[in-house]
Amino acid sequence: MIGLRGLRPALGALALLLIFCGAVPARAQLMHMDPMPFFTPADSTSRLALVVDVDRFTDGKFDWNLNRIMLTAILPAGDDAAFFLRLPHETFDSGEIPVSSRWPWVMGPDGQDGWPNESRTSSFGKLEIGVTGPVVLPLLRGMDYGLALGLPSGSDRVYPFSSQSIPLRLQLRKPVVLRAGLQAGFRAGYLVHMGSGKDFLDASAFPSGYQLGASLAGYGGRGSSWHLTWDYRNEDDRKSQLVGVQGWVPWTDDGAVGLKVAREIQGTLDRPAEWYFTLSWRFDSPKYRQGLEEKPSLNQKSKGRPKGGPADRPSGKSSREK
Repeated sequence: MIGLRGLRPALGALALLLIFCGAVPARAQLMHMDPMPFFTPADSTSRLALVVDVDRFTDGKFDWNLNRIMLTAILPAGDDAAFFLRLPHETFDSGEIPVSSRWPWVMGPDGQDGWPNESRTSSFGKLEIGVTGPVVLPLLRGMDYGLALGLPSGSDRVYPFSSQSIPLRLQLRKPVVLRAGLQAGFRAGYLVHMGSGKDFLDASAFPSGYQLGASLAGYGGRGSSWHLTWDYRNEDDRKSQLVGVQGWVPWTDDGAVGLKVAREIQGTLDRPAEWYFTLSWRFDSPKYRQGLEEKPSLNQKSKGRPKGGPADRPSGKSSREK
C-alpha cells in the first residue's frame, strides 16, 4: 500500500502548477476531447479489449447536461502497439440557453434557422480512430506516441461535444517510474482542426493548437489502479484546464470497473461543461495483456514468436520497466 508521505512532494508540485496556471483568464470554449488510451508496462490491461463508458457531463451555471454511452474497441497493432475505435451516442440538453446565445460567434450561415432554439438533441457522436504505442526513433526511445483522427460522422447540433469536423491529434507521452507501483506521466501534443463541411458552425468553432498533460498513477495488481490527471489546452489562444481522479477495481478475472470525476478549472466562462462523471466497464483478453503478465508460452519460446501475435517481452527488463 502506498503511503501518503511518499505522495506529498508530487501532489504539492501539481497543486502549485494548477494554482499558477489557473490565474490565466479564459478566452473562449473548446470542443470536448477524450484522452487517448495510453498503456504503461505497469498496467495489466490488454491490447485486445472492449471498454463501455457511461458519461454524465453537467454545468449548473448554464443548465447544460450531456448523457453519453461510448464504446471503445482496442485491437493489437504489432508489438506493444494498439489500435482503438470509438463510437459515442449522445443526448444533449442545453436547457434555456441555446448555443446561439452562449457562443454567438461560432454560429455559421445555416446555424441561425431553427436549430439554435432546440434545447434537446440526441444523435451518434464523432467516430474516432487512432493508434498508440512505443516510439522506436533513437532520440525518443522510452516514450509513447498517440495518433487520433476524428471522422466527420458526428452532428454539429451536439456542439461542443461533437461535430462534423475532422480533428487530427498527435501526442507524445513520457512515463516516469517513481518507485514500484507508482508512476508519473507527461504528455505533449498538437491538434490540427480541419473544420466542418457544413455551414452550421463558423470556422472559429474549430481552433488548432497545443495540448499538455500530467498524471500520477498507482498500480496494485491486475485491474486495480488509481490516477490523478491534469490536462491543459491552448488552441488559437483559447485556454482550458481539466483536473480529474479515477479509480479501477477488478470485477471479474478479465474485467474491471472504473469511476472517474473531472472538473474544469480554467475556461469557466465558456466551458463545454463544469463536471465530468464517467462509469466504465472494461473487458480484457488475457492473450494480449500488457506488462509482466504478457509472457511467451513454452511453444513460443521453442519456435519463436509468429508475426502479428502478442508481444513477448525478453527475459531481461527493458529500460521502461526498470
